[in-house]
Amino acid sequence: MHPALADHLNPGCVDLAERLMSCHTENRWAKFFGKCNALSEALNRCLDGEFEVRRKEQLVEARKRKARIKAIWDETKADDEEHIAFE
Repeated sequence: MHPALADHLNPGCVDLAERLMSCHTENRWAKFFGKCNALSEALNRCLDGEFEVRRKEQLVEARKRKARIKAIWDETKADDEEHIAFE
């Protein structure tokens, strides 16, 4: 079963999730025999795609943060070396 989906995190999959939920409510017993499997698999593929998009965006942001932090550390290290050389 799928976890509760947040509309703002999975905007492209909202329609599939609603269709799957309505399939489950309309076919109370047939869902156990595979009536809604095609919708479930489509929703899984959609969620995988959206996860991959978010993962790539987060990777880009993490690399920017890491570069910014490295620049700050390099600057601090250079200041320390100047201070040591001055003494």
